[in-house]
Amino acid sequence: MLRILLDENFPIQLYRRLQETGHGAEHIIALGLRGISDDQIRQRLAVEADLLFLTQDTEFADLRSETAATVMISRVPQSIPIAQRVEVWLQAVSAFLEHPSPGKLFELLLDGRVVQWEIRNL
Repeated sequence: MLRILLDENFPIQLYRRLQETGHGAEHIIALGLRGISDDQIRQRLAVEADLLFLTQDTEFADLRSETAATVMISRVPQSIPIAQRVEVWLQAVSAFLEHPSPGKLFELLLDGRVVQWEIRNL
């Protein structure tokens, strides 16, 4: 079962809802790591195969092929009310964890669909 790590750009409400629904969730802020560098996060992603990292930073789209963790980049706009965003994220992540797809890099769309991206070494 994948554990979930939420980047600091996600609301604490999502973290609480994930925990309430029985998901193993961590949040960068709850871990006391606000402001942690992307490089430090990438170090964790390199070694933790049982981790799903949820972020809104498209910089994580350039994953190395040897990354062990799964990364999901949210495309849900910040302009949508927070309660609605939390529901989209909660439903999408829950569905993904129930029926995980092979692969390491995914995009979470506004309608809750999760689409796989291809990782290429250039």
